[in-house]
Amino acid sequence: MKKALSVWATFCIFGLISGCGEIKDALDIVFDLTYHHIFTIQGKTETPSYSINLEDNNDFMRYKHKIRSIRIDYIRYSITSNTGAEGTSYLYAGSYGGAFSKATKVAQTMSFAAGETRGESDVEWINMPFLESLLADEKISLWAVGSVSGVDIIVPVVIKIKITANLLE
Repeated sequence: MKKALSVWATFCIFGLISGCGEIKDALDIVFDLTYHHIFTIQGKTETPSYSINLEDNNDFMRYKHKIRSIRIDYIRYSITSNTGAEGTSYLYAGSYGGAFSKATKVAQTMSFAAGETRGESDVEWINMPFLESLLADEKISLWAVGSVSGVDIIVPVVIKIKITANLLE
């Protein structure tokens, strides 16, 4: 009987240990941070930078030391004004407060015809690993640039960031 009891106790302990990851995952807290910015893109010149600092958010600060992952859920855009030429616009990203000259192209937001406007759409191409590596530092700066000198558009952009935290981290 003692032997059976110790074997049963061993299996119970093993079961608890092997299931800890699942229990820990069940305690994940997932929340979204959504950022809105309007870029005015004129020609091939970069816009003023738009900086995101996750530390400005109370929920982020509450769980800052318990973060498991920071991911871009989506980047969406629209064109609300277009008085210029046909072209393409791009998003660049770099270190928070850094110079545009050190930024990297991270997204092709859209191609558009002269005078074309459109409702909210998903960004066509995103360099997700690079953007998320910048967000690992909890801060990022973004710029928008047109592909040709005649581009003159107003582009509202929405960036949704998904944060996963765990109190057991």
